[in-house]
Amino acid sequence: MDNNKNKVITTNIKDVIETLPEIPCMPAVVGQALNILDDPNADIKQLATTLSMDIAITTQILKLVNSAYYGFPSQITSINKAMALIGFDKVRSLIMSVAVKPMMMSFSGKALWNHSIRCAVGSQYLAKSLNYGDPDEAFVMGLLHDIGKIVMHIYNKNAFSEVQKLVSIGADTLDAEKTFFGFSHTEAGKVLVEKWNLPLIIGITAEHHHNPLRAPETVSSSIVYVTDKITQEQIKYPIFKPEIIDSFDYEIQDPEALREEIFKLSQPIIEALS
Repeated sequence: MDNNKNKVITTNIKDVIETLPEIPCMPAVVGQALNILDDPNADIKQLATTLSMDIAITTQILKLVNSAYYGFPSQITSINKAMALIGFDKVRSLIMSVAVKPMMMSFSGKALWNHSIRCAVGSQYLAKSLNYGDPDEAFVMGLLHDIGKIVMHIYNKNAFSEVQKLVSIGADTLDAEKTFFGFSHTEAGKVLVEKWNLPLIIGITAEHHHNPLRAPETVSSSIVYVTDKITQEQIKYPIFKPEIIDSFDYEIQDPEALREEIFKLSQPIIEALS
């Protein structure tokens, strides 16, 4: 019975995303670039040529490459050199940051954008610390974990505001969203990620970052869960659910210090793309 109910909710979300004309599409050049990154026979030159077809995206990429986050000693002025210096295996996070910023800023404003970048940098940081998976992919997981909130904002801006008010006084985020929308931002995020044809793990972490122990692969969702919690504007205590931290093979001795480090690492990206 529960499985059927979940199926209906998911179908409704798909209907919402398919019928709302304002739902953003991934820029064509970004889609082509991501396809190149997934092609084992492609090279940096091909990627740079594709990205250079969009002047706005190229400009934003160069701004980010020249930020303190990457720390190159001299100014990078060409997309070819930027791609060569960053490397084929680390460029996905950069491209996605540039691609989703206009979407987040247009529909949900600066707060969601800043939080998403911090969660992205934090997820990358934890993945490196754990020596787990691909840190560049972890960055994208963190970046897109709340992307479903864009869907909710477009679908019913007033209801979205009411949810935020309830959450600010202690309501559970997912419960409040389901009360007003019939679905949560985690469910909407999974469907939107699928619509954009992004890797399966990105959709899994979008869907399960509030309840990572329910995910088919728990570590990635737990990484995003931790960074999501400690990069909120206002931290709520207790910060973490004990059962999630107990299952997570990483001791967080000082969450406040980790938060401070992530905020410091994130600031150059936020400033470069502001």
